[in-house]
Amino acid sequence: MTKSVDENTGLVIENPEGMFDPSPLAYSHLAIAPAGARTIFLAGQGGGKHKGSYQDQVRVALASLGQAMRTAGGDMSGIAKLTIYSVDHSDDRHRAIIEEVKAAFGDRLAPACTIVPLSQLGTDPQMLVEIDGIGVLP
Repeated sequence: MTKSVDENTGLVIENPEGMFDPSPLAYSHLAIAPAGARTIFLAGQGGGKHKGSYQDQVRVALASLGQAMRTAGGDMSGIAKLTIYSVDHSDDRHRAIIEEVKAAFGDRLAPACTIVPLSQLGTDPQMLVEIDGIGVLP
């Protein structure tokens, strides 16, 4: 079992023994918010306005989630869950997500995460990824 507890929020990220180790894929099986924590719901953030590569858009979306968490009084360490909407998902795009999530969360265990492949986001065909999240504040 791997487990981390954020000292600021009390958020527990855990990968129980006997389950697949998702750490190399930059996600965890569960996140437990402490009693009394405030829940922050982070709207989907995309990188489409930057019209960069897929990886650039993932980086921008994660940075925007970080900015939203800071505005609420927290930081990336308080993110418990990500949902990643990925246009025309592929192995290359999956690797880009892994790299950017690992970069955004550093040495901490990555949050619980779900990737949802789809054919298009909204009406902008250049928007390739959108990421929403659930965060925790003390």
